[in-house]
Amino acid sequence: MSRRARSDPALKHVRTLTASLEVPRPWHLATFVDQVATRLGKPIALSPQPDLTANGFPCGVVIERPDRFVVAYDAASSGYHTDHIVLHEIGHLLLDHAGYVSPHDRARTLTQLFADVDPAVVLRVLARTDYDDIMESQAELFASLVLSETDAPRAGSALGRAIFRR
Repeated sequence: MSRRARSDPALKHVRTLTASLEVPRPWHLATFVDQVATRLGKPIALSPQPDLTANGFPCGVVIERPDRFVVAYDAASSGYHTDHIVLHEIGHLLLDHAGYVSPHDRARTLTQLFADVDPAVVLRVLARTDYDDIMESQAELFASLVLSETDAPRAGSALGRAIFRR
């Protein structure tokens, strides 16, 4: 463990949070999402969106409404990558990140992804704005730590197969 991981309160917070969660075995994303929804006190709807990243959005976006959370992710992702994206967004929720999305980006997100949602009922929009942001680092660590506890199959990359001849 690096010295930073031992002393950084933000990292300790993420580690404590992940340790408090029950990871289903066998791994099942929907079961985990339901457990988190119970913890947060309102349902979480998963919404695969076609061409999300092609349209200039990040891989995942969270919309909070008074009655539910909606986690949108790129429908082109699959398996382990989808799980990681959804867990990243759930990490933001569990860590109670306020996030910052400019009014323009908020309006664009709601108009393009959720045209049927009245912007007046949206409590917050969480979307990646900066990869170096501490909230993004925490959400990435959360997703990675949860997935490290699962028995989910991990697809090897083409580079990994070439190097390690898998």
